[in-house]
Amino acid sequence: MTDENYETEHGSDGESRHSLAKKGTLAASGLALGAAASSTASAQDDDDDEALVFAYDYIPDEDFDVLASLDQGTTVSALEVDGEMVDEISQPDDYNGYVIRYDTGNDSAGITTFLFLRDQTLDTDDSEGFESDATMFSPDLNLLSVSLD
Repeated sequence: MTDENYETEHGSDGESRHSLAKKGTLAASGLALGAAASSTASAQDDDDDEALVFAYDYIPDEDFDVLASLDQGTTVSALEVDGEMVDEISQPDDYNGYVIRYDTGNDSAGITTFLFLRDQTLDTDDSEGFESDATMFSPDLNLLSVSLD
C-alpha cells in the first residue's frame, strides 16, 4: 500500500503517523549530515530523570549503546507533531536527543532508535538499559517514559 493510499484510507491519524515516520527519516538524515549531537506537562516537570523512547523501539532490560547525540533542532523536530508542540512537552528544547543501538548479543547490527532525556546527558559510547516499568508519556508521539537502569 502506498503512503497516498494509506492516508486516503486512514485519514488524519494516518497522516500523523506518516508525518512521524517522515520525522524519523529526517532525523536520521540530519544525523548522517553531521548532527553529532506521564501524560501531562506537570508530569514532565516531576519526571526529569525519566527517559523517553518510542514505544515500538522499547526493549526493557536490554543494554544499548549511545552512538551519537542529536543536534538541538533535530531533537525539537522529533518531539513535535506536524510542527506543533504536544501537550506533554512544553519545552522540547529542554531535551537532549540521542541515537542508541540495542546490544542484542547476536551478529546482527541491533535495533537503532532515538532516546530523549531532560536535564540529563549521556556521552557517546555510554552503555545503559531501560527498566521494565514504562508508562505512556505521549500518545501523539508514541513515546514511553521509562527509567534508565
